[in-house]
Parts: sequence; structure tokens; C-alpha cells
Amino acid sequence: MFAVIVDIKVKAEFTEQFKETVIRQGENSLDKEDGCLGFDILQNPDDPSSFTLYETYTDAATFHDVHRRTPHFQAYALATEPWVESKAVRALNLVWPQV
Repeated sequence: MFAVIVDIKVKAEFTEQFKETVIRQGENSLDKEDGCLGFDILQNPDDPSSFTLYETYTDAATFHDVHRRTPHFQAYALATEPWVESKAVRALNLVWPQV
């Protein structure tokens, strides 16, 4: 299994728009991508404009070669780009437990 953790800081005035759009992105990923195993969206209670995405995929190729090339991901990335102050992505391989 392959996981991606994305920390996103959104410009405060776009917090609600971003939240709605990223939820739609998560739904699309889970509904339309066979290799997307999970898509959790977290919001910092002390800083509502800070989000963390925890996404899991069958493998790295599914994330890089399938997920990032889907029309719904491309639309999400284009829509949210002007709203984002910063973004950090961490890619991780599952060590244990083996699934």
C-alpha cells in the first residue's frame, strides 16, 4: 500500500470553497478510482484554513499514473490552485501491517 499525506494551508477567505471542493475530490477519487483505498480529509480545529489529506492507494503507480491524471483531479487542482498559500506532500510506503 502507498500513502500520501498532503498538508495544505488555504487563504482564509477561501476556506469554505476549498472544503467543499476537496470533499468532492475525495468522493470522486473513492467512487471513480479502483486503486484509491482511502481519502481522509482533516481540518485543524485551531486553524480552520489548515487541512491535511491522508490518501491511500494500492501502489505508487496508481497515485502518480492514474489518480493525478484523472479529469476530476485535474479540475480540483486547477480550481484550488489560487486558493492555496502552501502545500507539502509526503509519500510513504506501508511497512506494517501488511494488507
